[in-house]
Formats: sequence, structure tokens, C-alpha cells
Amino acid sequence: MELNDSPIVAMANEAQRPTRWWLAWILGVVFVVAGFTIGGAVGGVVLGDPQSGEPRAQYLEAFMFGTTAVLLILWVRIKERRGLSSLGFRGRNGLARFGLGLLLGAGLMTLGILIPTLTGDLATGRSQHALQGSAAALSLIPLLLLFITQSSIEEAVFRGYMLPMGMRQIPAVAAVIGTSIIFAAIHPGAGLVGSVNIFLYGAFACLVAIQQGSLWLICGFHAGWNYFQGNIYGVPVSGNPEPTSLLTFGPTEGSNALLSGGSFGIEASLVGTVLLVVGILITLVALRRKDAPRRAAST
Repeated sequence: MELNDSPIVAMANEAQRPTRWWLAWILGVVFVVAGFTIGGAVGGVVLGDPQSGEPRAQYLEAFMFGTTAVLLILWVRIKERRGLSSLGFRGRNGLARFGLGLLLGAGLMTLGILIPTLTGDLATGRSQHALQGSAAALSLIPLLLLFITQSSIEEAVFRGYMLPMGMRQIPAVAAVIGTSIIFAAIHPGAGLVGSVNIFLYGAFACLVAIQQGSLWLICGFHAGWNYFQGNIYGVPVSGNPEPTSLLTFGPTEGSNALLSGGSFGIEASLVGTVLLVVGILITLVALRRKDAPRRAAST
């Protein structure tokens, strides 16, 4: 399909007072930074100033991303005068697509853990968490809901707002690359491989959103990927070790960081690179197949 024909771009066109693409990209970053700053401060007061490593510290993300969502919603509703569903939350079978994405994200992360475990670069009992094993079990459901919230808001900002606002005004490829670079830039400390991988995830997420014409699938994928990485397997999520985890995977003594991901997690490993490249290729094939009827009609 032609990338700009995606329904996700048509939704952005509903803005009665659209924002210029470059300003939309700046605002996306501002919403995230302000959300983390303001929401983190408010959350610290509400939660009693939890210290890093405490189980309740992870719940600061609810305040951070919640504030980010409020800022985005206010801008879209008041300035652009369009509905919230136009951020990519439309389409048939939304919950089913979200569920499928959740399973795919969990499955791909499981593969990302399995491969370095088979090579001996990752093993259980190599990470410590304030709550782990059976003691973490009761926290797993609220933490899944937390990651669903976090991932969905992040996707709404980058792939529901910044991407389509770019695609309606500049070439689609430039919008995909540009927003993916920004997405990688707001994840500091990743190193070269990690930064490349976060860029690749951004590009993958953009292509999935375009192919699907909505955010449902990629929101689920993002949540499954992060949740299983941090709260099920115990590996740091973008360099952030979670205080609660069911399992305790971590790098082994003398392991190769290019395979284990080191202290940043699977996202900084070559295993992550391969998984994301495969995901991009599969999505590109899906895009081409979706475009096949149009190409056939034009010949």
C-alpha cells in the first residue's frame, strides 16, 4: 500500500487546526519530558518518595505517563480540535488486535531471552529484585496494567501523533526515520547497539501502525515486550532494572554483552537487532501484500 494512504494518516487529517510537523515533533518530546518531570514529582509525593529499587518506585511511571497523556489530550482536543480516537485508536477488533500484539511481544522477548541463555551468556539467578519469585506473583497483574498504560501512551505520542502529523506534510519515509531517531534519542545510555536497536524498534512500530491503520497491535506488542522483559524475566527495560520480577535472568560471568545486552537489557544486544530486523522485514512484506490489489489494478 502507499504509506500515506494508511487510515492513521487520514485520522490526523481530521484536525481542524493542524500543527506543523516540526512543531508536532517538538511538542511530542516536550510532552514526554514535562510528563516525566511533573508527573514524577507528583507521584513522588503521592507514593511517599519511593527510592530506586523499591517495588512501589515502578508505579511512578503511572504518574509520568499519565501526565504525558493529559498534555497530549489537551493539545489535540483544544488546539487541533479533533477526537482522541484519531490518535490511532480506531478500527475493527481493537481488543483482539491488542491481545495478539501482546502475545507477539511476549513471544519475541521470550526468544530474545532464550537465545543468549542457550549460548550461556544469560542465566537465571543472575539478577536481584526487591520482590522476586513467588513473592512477586501478586504484583504481576497491576504491573501488566501499568505497562499497558505506559506502552499505549508512548505509542500514542510517537506513532499516533508525531508520525501521522509528519506523514501528512513530508515524505512518509522521512517521517518514519525522523520520529524513530527522536524515539532513540529519548532513551539515553543505550550505547551504539542499543541506540540502533531502539531506532529499529521505532521504525518497526511506525511500519506496524501504518500497515494496521491503527495502534492496537503495536500497543499490545510494546506492552508484551516490556512487561516480559522486566517483570517476568527480570532483565532491565531500556537500562532500567525493575524492582519486581517473577524470574531472575541476567548476564553470566564473562558473558558477551553483545549477546546478553549487559546492564541495558536485550534491547542492547545483537539478538535484539536480529529480532527487530526480522520484524521489520515481515511488516514490509505485509505492507506489500496489502498493496498487491492496487498494483494489479494499475497494470
